[in-house]
Amino acid sequence: LEKLRKILLKWSSGSIVYLSLIIYAFLSTVSFLSTAYFEMDYLETTYYKRDFIPLHLLVLFIFLFVLWWIEKKKGLENISSKKLCLLLLCYAALFSGIWSVVSHAVPTADQAKVADCAADFMRGEYYYFSPGKYMQIYPMQTGYVAFLEILFRVFGRFSYSVVEILNVCFICLEFYLIYKITDLVFKNRKVTNLALFLLFGCMPYLFYATFIYGEMVGAPLALASVYGAIRFMEERKLVFGAMTALCLGAAVTIKQNFLITAIAVALYLLLKGLEQKKYTCLFVIAASILCMVSFDTGVKKQYELRSGYEIGSGVSPLLHIAMGMQEGEMAEGWYNGYILGTFWDCGEDMEKSAEKAAEDIHRSLNYFVDNPAYAAEFYYKKIVSQWNNPLYECLWISHFENAHDGPLPSVVQSLYVGKLHWIFLGFANEYHWILFAGACMGLWLYRKKYTLEQLFLALIILGGFFFHIIWEAKSRYILPYFVLFIPYAALGYQQFLLYLNRIKEG
Repeated sequence: LEKLRKILLKWSSGSIVYLSLIIYAFLSTVSFLSTAYFEMDYLETTYYKRDFIPLHLLVLFIFLFVLWWIEKKKGLENISSKKLCLLLLCYAALFSGIWSVVSHAVPTADQAKVADCAADFMRGEYYYFSPGKYMQIYPMQTGYVAFLEILFRVFGRFSYSVVEILNVCFICLEFYLIYKITDLVFKNRKVTNLALFLLFGCMPYLFYATFIYGEMVGAPLALASVYGAIRFMEERKLVFGAMTALCLGAAVTIKQNFLITAIAVALYLLLKGLEQKKYTCLFVIAASILCMVSFDTGVKKQYELRSGYEIGSGVSPLLHIAMGMQEGEMAEGWYNGYILGTFWDCGEDMEKSAEKAAEDIHRSLNYFVDNPAYAAEFYYKKIVSQWNNPLYECLWISHFENAHDGPLPSVVQSLYVGKLHWIFLGFANEYHWILFAGACMGLWLYRKKYTLEQLFLALIILGGFFFHIIWEAKSRYILPYFVLFIPYAALGYQQFLLYLNRIKEG
């Protein structure tokens, strides 16, 4: 049994490292060679352009030279991480706060839908729960709608400014937790400070302050559960076990995509328990499952009691998977109207639409098997359209319907549709390449030294990568995973500096 335990732990860590290494190498290569982007017509159609390779090399050289100079001055080891983090949070709050004011963004599409639902529910109107309507089709939105309803009850209907202020707080919390997790698992001030420096460049995340949707709340809550799980396994304090369970329950209730994080947390706890030969982790897993189920059930049950409607399971996940295997005007696997079209064609019957989706999945699979070259190109473009768009739709989400409740300053207008747009895209593209290259280098140079804690974020990235190969595609979905590359990129560049020092010392 002892031998089996060691083999399982070694195999698990090795699988995470080498699978991640393959993916990071692919992403960094693709980012080095090309860019996926949207035209400024904001139609969400993905285009591709070849990158100017000498520029990438020049930017990387300048970046490494600056790092070397800072290292030579012992800046990375002498700078206070706490003070640097405080500066980062002030910058993030100021930037995202100003953007939420000057962009005059108005919620549209699904953002408007969830806000309308929350506003109606607080007035006792439950039209959206009636058969065939939004909340019956997408009951997974009930958690975030309940969150908005609470805010609207306290601050007034459609109090979007309050939601945006909270988004700014959640953005800062996300950055703070990345700092805390990096410091906790690597225990190296240089790596921590490099991660903080890299976070300054993660500007696409800051533009999401205007985004009225579950990711903004769910992402930092999911990351808090990661921090809690690591602290629990290190210290065995009940407070961290409770933190893990409660934050996971809240994150998944608000946005079900964070089930990926929940699975990663459970796997980490199991593997760490196996490593330590202590299985109190099972109680944390059980408590997390209980919180996820009870929170989601509780939110839906109170709406059922208030509205008189029974809330079903909504459209089948098979519809999202089927659409993820189809072409569309935007890109391979992106939204093409299939879900609602199929649902309506089947007379708004959930079971019939699920059966139709299963048939379409089978048909697509057969076509992929018969045409392997097409299948390879399809999934290559599906992956690249999501992961290699360096803006991750950060401007698109607040301008795609050109809906604003005030005049846009010339700077904002230029950022949306002018010269500043291309300058920002260029900056984000270089940052994107530097981050992926650093993460790939970090995985390779440190591949035999990783602990389970250090691989935790990589496990979440792996889950996101494979899930979004199967699911409906959108580059916006990738942003919560993109920021998790930062600790590995910081490690990669710290290891590179160590390598330079060894060469210098001879």
